[in-house]
Amino acid sequence: MARPASVFAKIQSNQQRNELVALWKEDPHHYTRMRAHAIILSDAHYEIEKIVEIFGVKRDTVRDWIQRFEQGGVDALRDEDRPGGPRKLNEEEEEILRDLLRRYPSRPATVIARLRARTGKSIGRDTLRRYAKRFHLSWKRFRRSLRKRRDEKAFRLAQDELAELLKEPKIDVVYFDEAGFSLKGVVPYGWLPVGKRMDVPVTGAHGSNVQAIGFEHQDGHAQTYLHKGYVSTETVIQIMDDFCETIEQTTVVVLDNASCHTSHAFNACVERWAAHGLLVYHLPPYSPELNSIERLWKKLKYQLMPAEAWEKFSTLLNTLTSKLCDIGEVIFMPLLESYAR
Repeated sequence: MARPASVFAKIQSNQQRNELVALWKEDPHHYTRMRAHAIILSDAHYEIEKIVEIFGVKRDTVRDWIQRFEQGGVDALRDEDRPGGPRKLNEEEEEILRDLLRRYPSRPATVIARLRARTGKSIGRDTLRRYAKRFHLSWKRFRRSLRKRRDEKAFRLAQDELAELLKEPKIDVVYFDEAGFSLKGVVPYGWLPVGKRMDVPVTGAHGSNVQAIGFEHQDGHAQTYLHKGYVSTETVIQIMDDFCETIEQTTVVVLDNASCHTSHAFNACVERWAAHGLLVYHLPPYSPELNSIERLWKKLKYQLMPAEAWEKFSTLLNTLTSKLCDIGEVIFMPLLESYAR
């Protein structure tokens, strides 16, 4: 059976387009913003299949959005008010709760207790969660920061220098770093059913770890070397030598000041690499935000690697290899070659 012809929304005027953009950018409800964005894309002749891929919804859902817009205009994209009981807190009490969440963001029990002391009203954790979402807050892991330890002037200078390098058409900028993946695993936060918790398998076996040593290009393509055990200066030099053979024009490698990147043996190779067009750019201390590949490691550990990946070494290695192959090339170092067979 032939696939039905794609249907496109048609925006009737600049005023209607402006209303859609405002709805997409400013409406407090996620699904309303998503519908408005989908209509804008459809008007730009994005086919339904593409919109389905972008938003992760069903084809019939997108068709319904377009039909709602065609029949009722921008207002039809908004959710109707739903019936429900009165709010637990009035506006003044909500402001008290908002302030308590700002002062004690990681202590829900304290927030509930202090709200009760100040208003005489008790709420449960589910209600607290609903109010937090209404205040556009989400439960997430705090980020460790080294900002207070770094030289802010040096950080800004490096930021400006990298921005200039990225503008040079005849220079490639790649980001280099290492990340360890151990069977001790990671324990990420996530939305789970109330009263239930997902277990993350942990064996804690000593030496059962993989070091990912990678180069990330500006377009997101990655070239990763997988190594078992400690990363020494000799390992880094071997990888730099191999990468040096793959470059096609002057390439600047951005990296941090780990000891294996600043040792005498490493520095002794810098001139030889430069002769091949590979230049080394050291970031100032405590500046991980300037190294783009740091975000790749974080995404791998906390989003792309499923919980069962940490159960045994072979599963960890196979899953990590598969995820890295999706974004580039993977090379096994000698200590892991036997696992690649």
